[in-house]
Amino acid sequence: MAEITPGVTTEAVVGVPFSEASHLLGAETILLVEDEAFVRNVTGEVLQSAGYRLVIAASAGEALEAQRRCPKPVDLLLSDVVLPGKSGHELAHEFEGVCPRAQILLMSGYEEQLAQCELSSNGRLYLAKPFTTHTLLRRVREVLNKNAVPLGARLSSHSF
Repeated sequence: MAEITPGVTTEAVVGVPFSEASHLLGAETILLVEDEAFVRNVTGEVLQSAGYRLVIAASAGEALEAQRRCPKPVDLLLSDVVLPGKSGHELAHEFEGVCPRAQILLMSGYEEQLAQCELSSNGRLYLAKPFTTHTLLRRVREVLNKNAVPLGARLSSHSF
């Protein structure tokens, strides 16, 4: 995948200028795990074009190895539920042990998988496939902001 040049305004795959959706941009590191090459490539391009740093894997095993080699901490695990070998649920459980501060967003294109996800959610958020560029970026931003502390709250919690 091509690197995004800092300072250059890019547009989402659907052609919507990011200046109109700047609240969806980010600079966090996302570990994207998707076994279908087309979905992995398109999703990766959308996320990179929105400013995110990506670590990409096609399986749970690849993802855990890539996470270990990643020079920066991973902020978000974005994984398909149905993967070869270990499921996205199993990967998420292992990932929580390695990166307890990272957020997790699981995605699936199967309604029965999403229904099962909701029953055993453990507070996790999910993304139904297929999704639009806007839905992907909105959901990623929502999950990344889930535990974010507003700047005012950080300042007020310190004594000066």
